[in-house]
Amino acid sequence: MRRTAAVASAVTVLVPLLLAGASTASAAATGSLTVRTLDRSGKAVYAQVAVYNTKTYDFRYIEGNKKTSLPNGSYELATSFVGGNSEDAVVGGHSVKVSGATTTTFDGRKGRAVKVSLSPAPGSGYDHTVAAAVCASDNSPATMSISADAGDLYAIPNSSQAYELSYGTTYEPRSTTGGDFWLASATHSRGVPSGVSATLKKSGLTTLKVSARSGPDSGQARFSFNGGSTGGDDCSSSMNILDFQRDLPNSFGVHVPAGQWEVMQDSHDLIYDGFHKYAAGKTTSLSLGHAVWGPGGKLPYTWYHQLYFGEGNPFADPKFTGGGVLASGTLKLTHAGKTLYKHDFTPSTELDPHPRIPGSGWYTITETAHRTGLPSGSLSTSSSLSLHFYADAGKNQQIRDYITRFWPEALNSRNQAAAGSTTTVDLGMQRLGTGDSTIGRLSDSVKSVRAWYTTDNGAHWNATTAKLSGGKWTIAVHNPTSGPGRVGLRSTVTDTHGDSSTTTVYNAYAVS
Repeated sequence: MRRTAAVASAVTVLVPLLLAGASTASAAATGSLTVRTLDRSGKAVYAQVAVYNTKTYDFRYIEGNKKTSLPNGSYELATSFVGGNSEDAVVGGHSVKVSGATTTTFDGRKGRAVKVSLSPAPGSGYDHTVAAAVCASDNSPATMSISADAGDLYAIPNSSQAYELSYGTTYEPRSTTGGDFWLASATHSRGVPSGVSATLKKSGLTTLKVSARSGPDSGQARFSFNGGSTGGDDCSSSMNILDFQRDLPNSFGVHVPAGQWEVMQDSHDLIYDGFHKYAAGKTTSLSLGHAVWGPGGKLPYTWYHQLYFGEGNPFADPKFTGGGVLASGTLKLTHAGKTLYKHDFTPSTELDPHPRIPGSGWYTITETAHRTGLPSGSLSTSSSLSLHFYADAGKNQQIRDYITRFWPEALNSRNQAAAGSTTTVDLGMQRLGTGDSTIGRLSDSVKSVRAWYTTDNGAHWNATTAKLSGGKWTIAVHNPTSGPGRVGLRSTVTDTHGDSSTTTVYNAYAVS
């Protein structure tokens, strides 16, 4: 039978993560367990088996068809494996009591077909796969899932209400240059049924229209769509996973079950933005990789005479603000002409400083950063942020100030403006709170905005007027009369209390 390009070898095995708080078994073994894993022809095949002690909460993976020492006790088991024909996929779960030398079996010959389709069907030109997961209904780590071509997936029935079965279907276009992606899923609680023949409705799906640009990143990108658990049921979320690759720039639609979804793009660099809720029957447009990747995040705050630098990101996408993981640079804090803190950081550095400050007064944080390992001609390669602010060391509160988020309008899918044109750039005045109610927030408002742009990588900066209309600040940038070229952007915002911030991004967008 034809194998799909999306499934390596025969199937894709999704291995659950070790839950927080779980530990590997360390108690002295007084028994043993052999789990026989047999394919659809009765032949012993390799498999991993998730093994969870329901009393001691020990969790481990063991190998099928091998004797493993285990403490006596009650265990939840789950497994998935590929048949010897490299096509049939089997998933199952059941409980066992270990007492001395114990043997139990997952027999693929007892598996019943899992058939899942979408109605109305997406049509021709799609690879159709089916997935299933057997989970312990108490949300223990005894969970295993597997996917295969439609017609090749089997689940071993189990009437115990301690287990449940989640199942789903994916339609992926065979074309690598266009077409939408479809994913639908459902869960059968109170046991693993003797076979599944389900037709899931498109009406329960939400649509994400993705426009993924190039410039800040380029080449082939991996797109990941990860669904969150619903109602405390983690089994369904193991079905709501969609991964594929596309060349940048690219536009496509993704149709997935309504609910919480996290979207990520991973190429040379990575962007994401956490979970967001999407409603059934609705369409949401997502712009990924838009110019300009620059300083973003939450402002610093004081906490018992310490200054916490906040959750800054020197290369945040303007919409998908998590990521920019290639940043290297320098972070410095000064006060009264003295450097209180300085640190050079790299992509592997966890930067969470909170130096003690000597007292209330004016401070300056300066961060300069650059991204390495990018192809020649990439955008948003360097940035800097300077925050000059008054801090009250005796109070737990966030500083005043604003971070400018630049948004050039009317760029093409490669984040390019036409040579000789004028680009309107929106200046977003970002002042995100900490989300901690114990940290006070001070009222603030903008007094003045100054802005500049450069077409020669900072050798010369051209002043441009910042205009306020309808609550939005904008500037006009006169692009070079010939390309190719690059435009860098800078903005200084001063508030009504005298605090000021300067945000700079080099190679912010391109001119062609």
